[in-house]
Amino acid sequence: MNAIRFVRLFFCAALSAVALVNSAWSQPRVFPHGPVKLLVGFGPGGGTDITARLIADDLSKMWGQPVVIENKPGANGAIASTQVARAVPDGLTLLVMPPTTMMIDAAWRPNVAIDPAKELTMIAGLASTPLVFTVNSNSPMNNVRDFVATAKQTTSGLNYGWGNPGMRVVAQLFSEVAQVKMFPVGYKSAGQSVPALIAGDVQMLLIDPGPVAGLIKAGKVKALAVTTPTRSPMLPDVPTLREQGIDLDWTGFIALYGPAHLPANVRTKIQADVATVLKRATIQSRLFAAGMDASTMTPKELDVWLDNVRKRIHGVMSTPGFSLD
Repeated sequence: MNAIRFVRLFFCAALSAVALVNSAWSQPRVFPHGPVKLLVGFGPGGGTDITARLIADDLSKMWGQPVVIENKPGANGAIASTQVARAVPDGLTLLVMPPTTMMIDAAWRPNVAIDPAKELTMIAGLASTPLVFTVNSNSPMNNVRDFVATAKQTTSGLNYGWGNPGMRVVAQLFSEVAQVKMFPVGYKSAGQSVPALIAGDVQMLLIDPGPVAGLIKAGKVKALAVTTPTRSPMLPDVPTLREQGIDLDWTGFIALYGPAHLPANVRTKIQADVATVLKRATIQSRLFAAGMDASTMTPKELDVWLDNVRKRIHGVMSTPGFSLD
């Protein structure tokens, strides 16, 4: 009898333990339940990397977990975006990337590249930046009108450097709007295109302010325009393209992504915490020093903006002869 009672008690206890384990596994774990990785599709030192590192420290303190930056350069950011797209959708593996880079790559290599609209979850905008229309300091061109006039008078046209797909697309847009012939010269990175401008190997660069702001102030490079709708606080004396009669604006952007099927509660939590971090004066001033502004767009506004950008990109890339090779 005692043996039978013991067996019954043993099985009851075992069933209770199984029920507790199943209950624990069925409950969603509170984010973050472990270290968080922020993958960056480029090497250290660029605007994307700077932005990731700026938010990482504050998020780590808020979450009580390490937030680790992992640089995964290569293939225009596709190495990093692919890794995040294949990650478990628990919020512990995130991506900091310019949306335009991934959109362009998805349009250019649809059977290979990650489509951010389908394979990733847009979480939040982080920072925006103009591109700066720059020429060599010895160039006789002092404004965009000079550049357009020179390009139209030159039989062979002018050339320009590009080191990432975004630079290439915006330069193509400018060429179409200004109705000038220009020839692209590709480099492995935006940073490598800057020495080519200084040496006179290329006659123009459309590039984010980070690599050239110091050179502009030192007089080694001339800034003729910024591509944003309004002037950049970092370069207040540099007019916009629209101020100079070119009906074009383009804003560079850096955003935070997670894998597809990221739980809504995790996405909402990260969005709220990132928004808190971006409102801090210290973060805003450090972004400003790097030539960027903290994003103020809501998720809905960001979705609308990205849809418009996607349409513009597809329009440019359907231009006969356009190539990223």
